[in-house]
Amino acid sequence: MIKYGLKLWSNNIDYFVPAVDLLKKKEVDFIELYYNDMIPLDLKALKNLKGSPVNIHSTDNHGFEKFVIGERELSIWLQIKDLAEFFESKFIIVHPGREHTFNTFKKNLKKINTKKILIENMPGLDIKSQPMYASKLSELEEINQIKDICYDFEKAVKGAVYHGIDYKEYISNSLLSLKPDYFHISGGDTKSAIDEHLNLWEGDIDFKWIKQKILELSSTQTIFLVFEVPKKDGLKNDLKNIEYFRNLI
Repeated sequence: MIKYGLKLWSNNIDYFVPAVDLLKKKEVDFIELYYNDMIPLDLKALKNLKGSPVNIHSTDNHGFEKFVIGERELSIWLQIKDLAEFFESKFIIVHPGREHTFNTFKKNLKKINTKKILIENMPGLDIKSQPMYASKLSELEEINQIKDICYDFEKAVKGAVYHGIDYKEYISNSLLSLKPDYFHISGGDTKSAIDEHLNLWEGDIDFKWIKQKILELSSTQTIFLVFEVPKKDGLKNDLKNIEYFRNLI
């Protein structure tokens, strides 16, 4: 079974009620909510999502982009954790940052560790063209010893490009080794190592091949698949991407 996820930000308050309608109509199955700590939470608006299946994606600001957890980051983490408790979220998605070894990553993870955390694989270069930790399978395998992985297909392509390897080989080996069941999906250019998050029909990633990989996994387990695509025309573009994926043969 594949469960289709809609990506929202905590400040996307105009989309909360329409998103709940999509859940009721079973056009999507759950929401992944990115915590944008740059804008105060609107608790009244968030209550519109209460009772819906919502997972949380931690902020990527104020130290979290480096995953160096000091006092300021800990205070932000408490807000993220409170948000997850508010929604009774099953997962909290966390980026592992930059310039880490497994030991430095593990040291920082220990400061915020909960059972809910999934660590997301990273691209070769972030949107600021900075190299990222956890773009190598060997790094992800170390992380997977202590945490499950949120596997982002577009980021995997970017990691493969950065390290000069075939992205299909990299993804196949990753799925076999890491055994993830929670995924992100978006479009991108297979010649660029920089994170993009395009529509699925933009760029040149072979999504027919990726869909077959997902279908193989979904035959024996529940797969969570979050569409991290551009917001256009309200939520219409999100649905357009989901329909595009559903129709791939």
